Amino acid sequence: MEKILITLDLFLYILPEGVPRNSFIVLAGEGGSGKSVIVANIAKNIIENNEPVIYVCLDDDPLTIIEQLESFGLRIDDNISSRLLLIDGFSYLIRGKKGRIHPLVVEDVDPRNPENLANAILRVLDSTRLSGKGLIIIDSLNEAMISLDPTRFMEFIKLLRANISKTLKIPIIATLHTSTEGFKEYLYTIEHLVDGIIETRGLEEGLSLQLPIQVRQIMIRKIKGVTHRHGWVLYAIDNTGVKPVILKVEKK
Repeated sequence: MEKILITLDLFLYILPEGVPRNSFIVLAGEGGSGKSVIVANIAKNIIENNEPVIYVCLDDDPLTIIEQLESFGLRIDDNISSRLLLIDGFSYLIRGKKGRIHPLVVEDVDPRNPENLANAILRVLDSTRLSGKGLIIIDSLNEAMISLDPTRFMEFIKLLRANISKTLKIPIIATLHTSTEGFKEYLYTIEHLVDGIIETRGLEEGLSLQLPIQVRQIMIRKIKGVTHRHGWVLYAIDNTGVKPVILKVEKK
């Protein structure tokens, strides 16, 4: 199986072979654990490696997503329109909105019916004829979780995985907030359906206060088809990306 390589320092460290192109991967963690920043950096990296990214904006509006990508050094210009396609599942909340909020938005969707969301992604794939290249980012799956019971949510995941990851060989990375026990239960229900689960979390307060920079943790809980680094890995985020952090303990 062909793989897509994420050439960020952190991912070269934890997933040195990349990920198979037929993968559906969930990036899970509590609020503030770095999920949205990680997927923004992944999107920038894939685009700069000359592959397209379809970014499904559910937790935030497209303008904020674009500003975040720019803050990490992605140049938004006319040449990027074929490599960054936004599906706007946020702006339906804005009263009086007329038209699409940005030229990079190719679909507006009301995600309260997750079938609309799946159909919007498939329409974009049909129109662009993408197959065997690129990446889809869904930030986040919680919008669908709110609308669906666990059984229907599982069917939603199976639909996307079968028609996109498995059929078109386009990997999906979807974030999932696990700030409540109910949301964690949804993660457990789909664990056997997806190809990979990556977890992020913050450090315990006592340890984090001893470090000169803000550090979080990430772990590959499961991944199919490639080798990976086991256990929790420390990482930091700056304006150049996400990087592993190696602590040296000095003996006194």
